[in-house]
Amino acid sequence: MIVTEEFKKGADIVDNVIVGTAILPVSGSDERKSCSTSVNLAPHQFQILVLEKLSSWSPSPSDNNSPNATHNALKRRIAALEEQNAELQGESHRNKSHGDIYVPAGRAIRRLVSLTDRVEDLIGEHDRRSALCDEDDQHTEEEERTYQSFQQLLRWVPCVRSLINSQSDGYQLNVAYQKLNKGADSARGDDASSLKKTVASWLNESRPTPNPPISSVDKSGRGFYHDATGELLCPVDFHWANPRTKEGIRNYEPDFQVTAHSWPAFLYSNGKYDPDDPTKGLFKSVWLVRTFKHIFTSPSSAGEIRPDEEEPLGYQESSHKRSRTSGERRTRSNIATILGMRSVQPRAIAYSAVQLRFALSSCGAWHIVDDEFDHRQFYIYIIDYFEHPPTSAAKASIDSLLVWWNRKVFGARNVSTYLPQNVAQYSVANTSARRCQ
Repeated sequence: MIVTEEFKKGADIVDNVIVGTAILPVSGSDERKSCSTSVNLAPHQFQILVLEKLSSWSPSPSDNNSPNATHNALKRRIAALEEQNAELQGESHRNKSHGDIYVPAGRAIRRLVSLTDRVEDLIGEHDRRSALCDEDDQHTEEEERTYQSFQQLLRWVPCVRSLINSQSDGYQLNVAYQKLNKGADSARGDDASSLKKTVASWLNESRPTPNPPISSVDKSGRGFYHDATGELLCPVDFHWANPRTKEGIRNYEPDFQVTAHSWPAFLYSNGKYDPDDPTKGLFKSVWLVRTFKHIFTSPSSAGEIRPDEEEPLGYQESSHKRSRTSGERRTRSNIATILGMRSVQPRAIAYSAVQLRFALSSCGAWHIVDDEFDHRQFYIYIIDYFEHPPTSAAKASIDSLLVWWNRKVFGARNVSTYLPQNVAQYSVANTSARRCQ
């Protein structure tokens, strides 16, 4: 690009670095006279040039601003110029956009990595630990959670590892981060838009039929304003069938607050919650499985889900169903295949739960907090349930739950992916061990 600098005191031209009457020249001369210089600069070269001049420049005694104030103002001006410089480079960036990998790669982030975190924040936590040679366990809960999300980022968005190890300058990295974030948020928006219509269709096809029918366009009649959606959204600590509960929730009474600290009924199989056995049926709702399949396998596959009964581990697909899904039949790649997800991931379940709650709510636009309900906290609670079981018995329960999920989503295929064999106890390992004796 061509950057033109007019060295005229008091000028207010977009390509000048001017604060008040202070002028930053690009040549070695400090003369304050009217002149013009043109140089070919790439964006990162422009940034380096301006920063170098800033480090060596100081205001003259006649300047009205104090050195610190002028210095800070110059830095703000430089930031604005960098943005303008990037905009002027827009045409060349657009010409190269066809080969861009970051926006599509970023679509995995909300679905499999983190509901709200920005890429630069996740990488920043990694950089913080690396810079401090941090090997101890003295991290806050939030820092640890951020770092775990960073590790998931490396797993599901491999190009991030290349970015971290590259010699790209700050400008190039920021552009890549922005594109990854754009892909992440656009995927969340696309899923929300699709589920807005689909969930309405599911509800209208259910029995008893909702009265009035659920609109697929206007969400204002959903949430706790409609019995069909209100029953699914109702915290399991309350009883939606009780008129007092409906009244209390709709009037925002303190004793009927709807927050992320209570599981909503749509997470439980048939909406049934047992306070004496709170994990029974949790995360086995047909609504949740349908939402997961709608997002990750295909909208049509979501309709194949039947009532919530739990199949035994020995469950096998019928021969009729196997005949339809075996062989070399070519199918369009679904989201799970595109992302390389061959087994159900806990963070994908948590993401699906958030999307389902948003679809059932009366909220017309995405918000992290809907009234008193914090979607991020809700997401974190689900992640913690799956990823941090407190005991070996709880871990075994989670393993069993994930087997159930994988059979619901992927059928009997890919069992070794989500339930690896203990190969040490089988004949090949036994044969090798015997030969070494």
